[in-house]
Amino acid sequence: MPNFLYAPGVKVYIATQKHGIIDVSDDLVDGEMVRRSDGVSSFNFRLQNARRKYDGVLQPNDRISVQMKRLKWVQVFTGYLNKVPLVTAWPRVVSVTSSCSLKRLQYWYWDSHAEASQAMVRQALTDAAKDSGVTDGGMTNVVLSVLKKVVGWPESKVHIARIPGSWYSVIETLAKQINAQLDDADEVARTLFESLGSSSVGAGGADVSSLTGTYGGFNSSEQKKNGATIFNVGKARGASTRDCVIAIMTAMQESGLRNLKGGDRDSAGLFQQRPSQGWGTLAQVTDPQYAAGKFFDALFKLKGRDRLELWQVCDKVQRSGAPREYAKHEKPATAMVRDLEKGGGKYSSLKSKPQGTVSGLALAQLAVNYCQKYPNIPYTQKYGGTQMDVLQADPPPGLDCSSFVQSMYLRALGSLYGLPRVAAAQYSACKKVSVEKALKTPGALVFKGGSPSGIYHVEMSLGDGQSTVGAHRHGAKPHDVGVNAPSAPSYWDYGGFLPRVAYSTGAGQVIFEGTDGETSGALDDDPTIELVTGADAPGYNPKDPFDKMFGDNAWLPISTAENDPNYFLAQALNGPRALLNDQPLLPYLKNIFNSTMRSFSSAPNGDLIAWYPDYYGMWGTAAKMVIQPIEVQDFEVSWSDDYMVTHQFVVTAPLGTNLFDPSTGTAQSVAESVIETMAAYTTGVVSIDFPGVWKALFGMDMSEKEAKAYADSLKQRFGARPDYQQLPGLVGPKAQLFSAIFLFMRQFAYQYSASIPLTFMPELWPGMLLQFPAFNFQAYVTTVTHSFKFGDGGYFNTSVNIAAPARLTGDKKLLGLPMAGGN
Repeated sequence: MPNFLYAPGVKVYIATQKHGIIDVSDDLVDGEMVRRSDGVSSFNFRLQNARRKYDGVLQPNDRISVQMKRLKWVQVFTGYLNKVPLVTAWPRVVSVTSSCSLKRLQYWYWDSHAEASQAMVRQALTDAAKDSGVTDGGMTNVVLSVLKKVVGWPESKVHIARIPGSWYSVIETLAKQINAQLDDADEVARTLFESLGSSSVGAGGADVSSLTGTYGGFNSSEQKKNGATIFNVGKARGASTRDCVIAIMTAMQESGLRNLKGGDRDSAGLFQQRPSQGWGTLAQVTDPQYAAGKFFDALFKLKGRDRLELWQVCDKVQRSGAPREYAKHEKPATAMVRDLEKGGGKYSSLKSKPQGTVSGLALAQLAVNYCQKYPNIPYTQKYGGTQMDVLQADPPPGLDCSSFVQSMYLRALGSLYGLPRVAAAQYSACKKVSVEKALKTPGALVFKGGSPSGIYHVEMSLGDGQSTVGAHRHGAKPHDVGVNAPSAPSYWDYGGFLPRVAYSTGAGQVIFEGTDGETSGALDDDPTIELVTGADAPGYNPKDPFDKMFGDNAWLPISTAENDPNYFLAQALNGPRALLNDQPLLPYLKNIFNSTMRSFSSAPNGDLIAWYPDYYGMWGTAAKMVIQPIEVQDFEVSWSDDYMVTHQFVVTAPLGTNLFDPSTGTAQSVAESVIETMAAYTTGVVSIDFPGVWKALFGMDMSEKEAKAYADSLKQRFGARPDYQQLPGLVGPKAQLFSAIFLFMRQFAYQYSASIPLTFMPELWPGMLLQFPAFNFQAYVTTVTHSFKFGDGGYFNTSVNIAAPARLTGDKKLLGLPMAGGN
C-alpha cells in the first residue's frame, strides 16, 4: 500500500474529575479551533455520544489537551472546558466548547485598587532590575508577580520576550521629535489652564484663609471661597487689583458670590451668565473658574476701562438693567481684594516651584500655627477619598492622619505634587530614616505599623525628639487634630523625609509663634538630606533614555485617594462584600502588555507567552513559514481605509474609565475635567506628521521633506483620521508614548487584511510571518483557524487572518507596500 506523507489527524484528551484522563479522539465528528493574539483562544467540537457515554462525565473547567498532525503530531491547545453534555434523551452528537488556558485570567477577579494589590505592584517595580540598560519600567516583573501571587500561575510557565534592543535606538529619535513638539504644546496648555484658574495641580494664588473680615455680609465660607477663586483667576490672567475688585463687585451683585444653578431666564453661576448669549454651556457657567475666566475675557476687551467708574465697567461687561447697583459693593469688594493680596497677592504658579522651596522647620511651624488657629478640627475618616476642596477648606470639615499631612504639605508648597493619600503610601514616597532621626528633625514624618505595607498612622515631628503634630485619637475621647503629647521614640516604627522639603538635622525645637500659612522662611543653608526625586520612583532606570527624557516612570499608578476614588472603596469593601468591585485580571494584563509593545496568547502547552509584534520582519524576532502555491486554496488581500489612523492619541486614566458607586450599584464616568487635564498633557501622541515615525515603525528612510510630502499626500487623500483611546490602569509619559506607538503601528498594519484558506497547517501560530515567494508577498499572522470534519465529505483546513503585508523584493507590482525586513 502507498504511504501518504501528508496524513492529517486530531487527538483530544480530557482530564475528568471522576474518570481520570480520557481520550475522545475516536468519537470526534468535527471541530474548529481559533488561535488569537491578545485574547482567549477557543476550541469547539462535536462528539458521537454512543450509549450516552459522555452524559455527566465531563464537567466545565475540566482540562483539555489537543494535538494535531500534518507531518507529525504537535501540541496545539491546552485549556479548560466551557460547555459539556449533561443529559441526553437518546444517543446523539453532542457539542463541547473550550477556552485556552487564558480562561483562568478571564474569569479570575481581583481588585487592583486594594492596598495588598498596590503593595505587591509597588514591590515588584522596586525589585525590577535597573542595570540592564533600556527596560520596560519593571512591567515584566509586575506581570510575573501578579500571575504568581494572585493567580498561582508558576513563573516557569510565563515567557515574556524582550523588546529588541535596536528598537529603542530607532524609536528614541521619534520620541525626541514628539517630546520637542509637546514641550511647546505643554506651555500653551499650561498658560490656558492657569488663565482659567483650573490647573488641577498647584494653580497657586491667594489662600482663602486670609479672608478674616465680614465684607459687607459676604462672609460665609462659600462666598469667601468664590471671591478667592475670582481673584486667583484674574491674577493668573494678568488682571490688575482694580480689575479684580470690579469682578468681585459684579459677582456680589449678580449672585451674592454664590454659584447659583439658575436665575433670570437661563442665567446661572457667579456672574449669572446666560448660555443663550454665548457665555458657555450651563455646566461651564456654573464652574466658578470657567465663569471668572469668561468675565475677565470680556473685561480685557474694554478699551479705556481705567477711565470709567468701577460700576460703569461692571455694567459694560454685564449689561445690567440696574447698573448703579454695582456701586454699593465697591468697598466690601476692595476690602476682600486687599486681604487676598496680603495672603498671596503676587500670583505665581506654584507648579513651577523648584524642589526644596520649603524647609522642614517652616512646614512644622505651619502645622502648629494652623492647629492653634483652628483648634477644633475633628479627626474623621469620613472623607476617605479626601478631595482637594476638603484639604483646602479653612478649617477642613475633618481630617485623618494622612490627609492632615497632605493638607499641610499642600499649604506649604501650593501643590500635592503627587503626595499619596494613605500613610503606608506616604512612607513609600519618603526618604527612609530612623525614628530617632525623624523625631529630631522638624517637619519629618513618623509612622506607626508592624510593616511598611501595614503602616496605619502618621504624624509630623516637631524636632524635640518626642513631640508631634497631626490628626490622632486620644483613647475614648473625641478624635481631634493638633499637637500630640510627647511620646517615647519606641512608640513609632518608621521615620521619613518628604520630597521637596529641605531638612536640617539639628535638634532645635519648633517655635510656636508665627502666622498661619507662613512658608517664606529661609531654607537651611546646608541641608544634609538627599531629597526623593523621580530617579527614586519604582521602575526608574537611570540608563534608560526614555526615563531621562520623561522623568518619573512609574508605569502603573500606585493608587491613592487623590488619584483613585476607588482606592478607599477597595479598603472599605471587605468580608462578604470584598468582591463587589473586583474586575477580571485579563484586561489589566492586556493593557500592561500592549503598553510595553507586546502581544500575547496562550502557548500550545498552556503557558503564557508575550512577544514584540514584528509586523514587517524588521527586527528578526518573528518565526517565518514559507508557503508554496500548492498549499494555498485561495489568495486575496484587501486594503481598507476603515482602519486608517493618521493621529493616535492615548490618555492613561488611572482613575478607571468607570467608577463604581455603591449607593446606586452602578458605574459612574470619571469627571470630564480630570480626563481633559490628562489629555492636555499626554505624551501619548504619534502621527504621520513626525518624520521619525516612518523609520521607527516601518523601516522607511525618508528625509524630513520627503516625510512631510508623504504625510501631506495621505491627509489630502484620506483626510485626518484621529483615534483617541483611554487606557485605565496605566500612568506616566512613557506608558502613554509606548501605548500610542503600539496602537498606531497596529492600526496601520490592520489596514490590510485577508482571510487566506490554506491546507492543514497546525504548526502556524499568531505572531508568525507567512512568506509567499511565488507572489512576492509576506504578511503577519493575527489569527489562525483550524477546522476539520471526519467521515463523508471530511476535510482538514487552516485559514489565517493576516495584516501588515510587505514585498519580499523590489517588484514594482507591489510597490505600494513596504519592503519586508525594512529594506
